[in-house]
Amino acid sequence: MHTCHNCEEFVTRDFVRVFGDEEGRVFGCPSCLTTRDLQNGTASNSAASAGPPSP
Repeated sequence: MHTCHNCEEFVTRDFVRVFGDEEGRVFGCPSCLTTRDLQNGTASNSAASAGPPSP
């Protein structure tokens, strides 16, 4: 079963194939990212899905 590494929500195998990284990991999903973030590739980037750096 595939899950989002950011919020632990279930994601489908097809979602992982489209939005995941080369290792099959997803760092964001529709439950924790906006559609714009998903389209920009944030789900496949662990650093970007963590949000902006703290000041």
